[in-house]
Amino acid sequence: MNLTNQKQNFISRKKILNYFIFVLFIFYFFIGLNIYTDFGISIDEPFHRTSGYYWYLWILDNFFNNLTKLEYLKNSFNEMEWSQDFLGGTFLEYGVIFDLLAVFIENKLNLKNHQDIYYLKHFLNFFTFYISSIIFFYVIKSRFKNNFLALIASLFYISAPRIFAESFYNCKDIIFMSLTVFAIFFALKVLKKTNIKNIILFSFFCALATSVRPLGIFILFLLFAFLIFESLEEGNIYKKFNFILISLFFYILFTYLLWPYLWLDPLNNFIFSLKSFSHYGWGGSTLYFGDYVKSQSLPWHYTFVWIAITTPLIYSLLFIVGSYKVFSNFFTNLEKLWKNLNEKLDLFILSFFFAPIFLVIILNSTLYDGWRHLYFIYPSLIYISIFGLNYILNLNSKKFFKNSFFIIVFISIFINIFNIIKFHPFQNVYFNFLVEKKVNSLFNVDYWGLGNAHSILKILDDANNSENINIRTASFTPLNYSKYIINNEKMKNINFTGTAGINSEYIFTNHIYEGNPKYKKKYFIPNNYKKIYSLKRGNIVINEIYKKNNQ
Repeated sequence: MNLTNQKQNFISRKKILNYFIFVLFIFYFFIGLNIYTDFGISIDEPFHRTSGYYWYLWILDNFFNNLTKLEYLKNSFNEMEWSQDFLGGTFLEYGVIFDLLAVFIENKLNLKNHQDIYYLKHFLNFFTFYISSIIFFYVIKSRFKNNFLALIASLFYISAPRIFAESFYNCKDIIFMSLTVFAIFFALKVLKKTNIKNIILFSFFCALATSVRPLGIFILFLLFAFLIFESLEEGNIYKKFNFILISLFFYILFTYLLWPYLWLDPLNNFIFSLKSFSHYGWGGSTLYFGDYVKSQSLPWHYTFVWIAITTPLIYSLLFIVGSYKVFSNFFTNLEKLWKNLNEKLDLFILSFFFAPIFLVIILNSTLYDGWRHLYFIYPSLIYISIFGLNYILNLNSKKFFKNSFFIIVFISIFINIFNIIKFHPFQNVYFNFLVEKKVNSLFNVDYWGLGNAHSILKILDDANNSENINIRTASFTPLNYSKYIINNEKMKNINFTGTAGINSEYIFTNHIYEGNPKYKKKYFIPNNYKKIYSLKRGNIVINEIYKKNNQ
């Protein structure tokens, strides 16, 4: 084969791959468009809608107080859970930009039905994550100059079952993670070419991420550290100082514009927010390896364990390889922090992964229910995994070796897709095979309460046309929130009694407790109740329903 034919074949294969990538993202979007109404309501969503509504009303009241609709909106807000807390000045420090945007769109569309409102939020959640998946593709493509590796990275990014599910309803952690992908994209651009355009774009997306979670400031300081290291490497500590000042100026400006809470008292409120989220005061316990451990006293390995058991195993294996190689590059060349641009970018991403975990350990920050508070390091996990994959492939140039390894990778991706289908719409309870068979006795499962609405519908079917259905909750979950996502006339017949309904016809439990249930009578299920339904996916029990035996 002559050189011209080889070149033509290469161009042809490249075009085919590009078409495939384009079709993949279109297909993924249409999947999301068709399933975003499949998911239940998470226990955090009513809170975040209330938060968005509070600040929406605050802005209208302070800048557009002649609106005729304002009184109606205030009445709607007063009926919401958590409204009195916000009016009393509690929870105001929470980042609100996404919730505020969702409420704005909800009102522009004049949505009244709660189910429609939360489905809209699910779509917006998914759409934000979807756009971030495209940006992440370009992060990997820019670093490795390889569309095929970028494709694998994107498939890793979107097909991890837990992340896939939470991309539809986790309006805090997933949104923050998605926005950090944008910030990372422009941070890497700054490290490649430090100019005003890249600095301003980075500052904007860093501020946007901060307006969801104050921890967004970490991205800013990490980039500043690398810019200072660059200056030291080049022997001129002041060389990048002007860019740091410009970035800081625009970051402060954008953060102030995007976060209404700061309009009241910019400096003190920002400091208060940072302190609040670094030591969030939740005094409950979480199930960890079968024991109930105080969330404020978790062992150092808590995050590492949760990442290992809730992400596909190949991610962790490739990440270990990639981390080893990045660290070895660093330690074999200590006279310089990096030998070239790529090593600098890789070290930046690896720092982005480990530094927050170490900060959590050092500050003893409160964590509970997995590692969702640190989901924003997930893109770094995938990046370093792809670095590890690339390193392994370059160890052996034999075509058979490369093809065999790619087969293993794609089998892993297909297993992800299989698990997404198998667990749907409860991919949030996915655990990998390391613990799946024993997970109910070791860790909390459906702490989001995504299965709650599903099981209430089962109760409605069982109760037939009963006009008064009392349901007691024998676990730590706000079961009544499910009413917002169930569009069923029979819901008016249900009375949610919390944990106090001694003579309720039905008892519901998803086995989530804020402490050891053995010592809490409110969670006991009497012997005269019989289990009539168990919601399961694979080996995992999500929740159960018990019915009173009147015989």
